[in-house]
Amino acid sequence: MTRTRLAVVAVLAAGGIAAGLLLSGGHSDPPVAHVGGEKITRDELEATVDHFRQEAKNEGTSFPDENSARFRSLRNHLLGVLVYRAELAQAARRLGLRVTNIQVLRRMNPSSGGEESTTDRFQYETVKTQLLYERIYANVTRGISSPTTAELAERKNAAMKRYIDRLERETQVRYEPGYAPGP
Repeated sequence: MTRTRLAVVAVLAAGGIAAGLLLSGGHSDPPVAHVGGEKITRDELEATVDHFRQEAKNEGTSFPDENSARFRSLRNHLLGVLVYRAELAQAARRLGLRVTNIQVLRRMNPSSGGEESTTDRFQYETVKTQLLYERIYANVTRGISSPTTAELAERKNAAMKRYIDRLERETQVRYEPGYAPGP
């Protein structure tokens, strides 16, 4: 390749990078996984890891070093949690179910009437996912009946398990290299 061609390729590549940065608001936050058409970004994953790092610190326990295989395994497991949350959120949208911010905040702070907020995004998303799961469960198990309470619970739980299994089977999930959760 001639110097002129190398210079043209370098300019085009730099222009593409600059255009990508401009389109993304001036910084890069690449996806680490794709769930359906939704991206889970590196920043989202790092915020989740930071949540657990802080929890470990609060409990006085160690957290794996970022260069260790244990850390990568934990990070990728946490990515699996984010993927599961995205799957549930997509399923809820398809079923026409939603959760409002006020409902989440009320569940998080029952005595505040939903007026207080929290800075811990992971905790907020955990509560939101729990509320979505409850609404999906109610929707999926709506027509199930049984003569006993134990049988009813068993039938409803089995129906929900079938629904979640089908959801996980049918949802297109693609992990970026180095981020797939292990078995």
